[in-house]
Amino acid sequence: MVAKGARITILAVFLLSAVWAKLQTEEERRRALEALEGVEIPKPVYTDAFGVGEYLDFGVYVALPGVGRIPIKGGHGILSVPTVVEREGHLCYWIRSLAYSTGIVGQIYPVCDTVESFVDVDSLYPWYFRKSVREGKFRDRYEIKFDQTNHRAIRKDVFDVETYPRVQDILSAFYYVRTLDLDVGDTIPLPYHDNGGNYPLKVIVHRRERVKVPAGEFDCLVIEPVVAVGGLFKKEGRMWVWITDDRSKMPVKMVSKIPVGSVQALLLEYVPGDTDWR
Repeated sequence: MVAKGARITILAVFLLSAVWAKLQTEEERRRALEALEGVEIPKPVYTDAFGVGEYLDFGVYVALPGVGRIPIKGGHGILSVPTVVEREGHLCYWIRSLAYSTGIVGQIYPVCDTVESFVDVDSLYPWYFRKSVREGKFRDRYEIKFDQTNHRAIRKDVFDVETYPRVQDILSAFYYVRTLDLDVGDTIPLPYHDNGGNYPLKVIVHRRERVKVPAGEFDCLVIEPVVAVGGLFKKEGRMWVWITDDRSKMPVKMVSKIPVGSVQALLLEYVPGDTDWR
């Protein structure tokens, strides 16, 4: 049977270490907000890092003890920017992540998760977030409206809480990082909200490295996203992302270490987006 840590990471490897936790208390949210008070959040530099129509297809491979040295292909992950739409009165990129299990992993533990973020085409912060999860017998679906004017995160009939100015969700944060000017040694702070919780996110730029994946060979920057949970930065389940060392900073490889093994995602094929769509 697929270990719990592995099945969660099949999704998380595409979503920058999403936090799976209970709703924060009011005190925890307050402390999380204070953690980024006075911290300068870097502004986008390369607003043409991605465009409409971009399509990235990843193979997801799971390595677990007792199943041999060759990782099992556990599924696919697709990151795409299908089009621009209007949400909450703002023109937005529709950014979508789809993760699903295949083969023997899919037979043992079916996974089909969809995450969508609607990101302002100018400011590059989200106005709306939607998530649908199907993992085995578990089902979950929720939507969050971000009131960026009044700094609120709202899930209808569940919560209406204060959050960060220019807050990101877990999917929009990844695309926001792609627009930044990154160099080895940088640590980038970002405000992040997930399902009622506020979390300071930091992205560490570790090194440059050339990697070969099914889609080709690329010069990359290796980055590590770290999410603060309960006042401490999470170290368990660490993950690393290889992004191209150019204007697009396209992800080509992701590796996540978990207590029961590891999960990696390798870019199989890609379609560049149209950056001149306006």
